[in-house]
Amino acid sequence: MKLFWFILSLIPIPFLFHFYEYGQYIKREDAPFLMPSFILSMIIVGMLSKNIRVAFVLLMNLVTTIVSVILASKFIPDDGWFTVVGRDGAVIFVAIIYLIGQLFVRMIARLNKKDD
Repeated sequence: MKLFWFILSLIPIPFLFHFYEYGQYIKREDAPFLMPSFILSMIIVGMLSKNIRVAFVLLMNLVTTIVSVILASKFIPDDGWFTVVGRDGAVIFVAIIYLIGQLFVRMIARLNKKDD
């Protein structure tokens, strides 16, 4: 399970979130799978992290955030779509929300584990 958590934690979800969102914006289409897939990945990775130390969860999310910002700078133009905080700020913001969601799911999973 730890290996599965490690592999899933390496997926740059914050980058993929904005890559999909921006791609749909360019095509002038809605992004119907954006939030459900984001929340589902947050829940899955959070559940898998219940036996992982918080320091490792934080470290993996830091690595994923850095990779996401690098990928966003290469593949997503900063053309005004991200007006308030910019492209990199938007990716970092989503990474923080993703981390908070993972930690929340992890906390609930650990509480349920202790009740068993």
